[in-house]
Amino acid sequence: MSGNTEEQMDRRIFVAASVGLMAAKIQDAAGAERPSWRSQLLGSWSLVDAFTIAGDDIRPWSGRHTPITGIIIYLDNGWMSAQISGEKPSMSSRGDFEKMTAGDRAKWFDEYYAYYGKFEVDEDARVITHRVADSLLPYEKGIVYKRKFELEKGVLTLLTEPRGNNGQTTFNRLIWKKAI
Repeated sequence: MSGNTEEQMDRRIFVAASVGLMAAKIQDAAGAERPSWRSQLLGSWSLVDAFTIAGDDIRPWSGRHTPITGIIIYLDNGWMSAQISGEKPSMSSRGDFEKMTAGDRAKWFDEYYAYYGKFEVDEDARVITHRVADSLLPYEKGIVYKRKFELEKGVLTLLTEPRGNNGQTTFNRLIWKKAI
């Protein structure tokens, strides 16, 4: 009889252990269903819209002319690049550009913005940190930008850190769509 009891105990332990393992596997599978935010951010994103918000005033991003286009790329190795351009007069040849006055060229280039560097993702806070390695604007080299983000159905919204500007809180909202 004692052998039978030991056998029953062994079966109970086996069943309990099996249920525990199955529960752990189900939990692992459930956790694997939602990839990390970082992995979801990897790839190329096309700019859909970009705004600067100052109090109740909403205007095109950083005073650029619309439409505003751009691309942001996040690579698995931790590097990123962003390029954004407001509408510029079209040119049919390099000669057209070379004929421009220095003032006209400066206005043309003011519509363009770009930087690249390393990035990190705070999974819990949903914040992307961009560590600028270099930029079209020399004073941004080495600067650190933190961007709150929302990501839903292939649409990424980045919000810059709010800053005070003439008594108003100002920030930028950039909306990106996953490029396929």
